[in-house]
Amino acid sequence: MRLIPISAGHFHCDGGALFGVIPKLLWNKVYPSDENNFTKLALRCLLIENGDRKILVETGIGNHYSEKHQKNNGYISGNQLEDSLLENGCSAEEITDVFLTHLHWDHATGAVKNENGQLRLLFPNATHWCSKTQWEHSKISNARERAAYHPEVLNFLFYSGKLQLVENEGELFPNIEVRFYHGHTPGQMIPFINFREKTIVYTSDLVPTTANIPLLWMAAYDLDPLKTMEEKEHFLKEAAEKNYILFFEHDFYTECASVENSEKGFNLKHRFRISEI
Repeated sequence: MRLIPISAGHFHCDGGALFGVIPKLLWNKVYPSDENNFTKLALRCLLIENGDRKILVETGIGNHYSEKHQKNNGYISGNQLEDSLLENGCSAEEITDVFLTHLHWDHATGAVKNENGQLRLLFPNATHWCSKTQWEHSKISNARERAAYHPEVLNFLFYSGKLQLVENEGELFPNIEVRFYHGHTPGQMIPFINFREKTIVYTSDLVPTTANIPLLWMAAYDLDPLKTMEEKEHFLKEAAEKNYILFFEHDFYTECASVENSEKGFNLKHRFRISEI
């Protein structure tokens, strides 16, 4: 097995949204914002070469949004995802599986490309995977979250016949099991990867950045913050006890980290790159 970070670019969000009720005086010391209160976020995908499979976890934003939308979100549309794959010796056609933790715009819409108004799958030979719970939720989501979904893109993906809906936790691929988390959005599907006798967890929006490791440092984007807190506490306790490696999709400054459980709660233990494992 090989694990290769793949970049789909970057974007930004309001620091208050990223850290919820935590005062800026505290979070700005560990995850800085600019003069407009924007914090930089990565779109860090993960390529897993696992036997005959080439599995891409997440696809970034893609090219479906207006210039105004891109400017407001600090995103520049382009071929970052394809270019990063090619730089690492993999073409889009070689991807066998696309793993979508959930279907929000910054995680899933890059799976489909808009070419002069015509949609096509960026990974035509891949089976795309997301949880059944998340797919069904995306159709009935409330007004607060609805803007995070792009129905035209998601419906195109579904009716392509290339989307498989995962109903149960457990092993999805050899050495890769999935668990469901529901606080951020119902049916967020997190991969736990058995790699060189270690467990690598692609944290997605369960723990967006290293600065979100402390239990109460939760994003305002979470639909059910109390559920997030409960899920996060259980996960971080296990991660600290078993020395899991957290791989961050959105942390602009940190690729991987370990955590510890101290008298003051959960904290960052070590930062490193996946190539150092």
